Amino acid sequence: MKLIPVAAIVFVVLLITIPEESEAIPVAWFVAVATKLGVQLLKRAYYARCNTRYVPPGIICPSVVFGMGWSRQQAQAAARTYASTFGDSGCGRYVGHCQIYQYGRRRGK
Repeated sequence: MKLIPVAAIVFVVLLITIPEESEAIPVAWFVAVATKLGVQLLKRAYYARCNTRYVPPGIICPSVVFGMGWSRQQAQAAARTYASTFGDSGCGRYVGHCQIYQYGRRRGK
């Protein structure tokens, strides 16, 4: 009989006990972002809440911007578009510090 290395057992236990990314985020967070975007919640979609930073004087940008997409990159790109849509042209380049989470993803599905 082969013995299972301790590291493998610890790894399996950690996989079981670490919550999925979206499980740790309250549904209210996703609802708030979707409401700001005027969209419905879609399973497996990524939702982003970002801040605009280092905006030069004379350019008016929203301080918080939102986005949604089928990947992290698409969600952040949508947030950049949101910034330019609701602020001055070019605000998208000042979007940073994003919280991007996938909604409704469950282990094994």
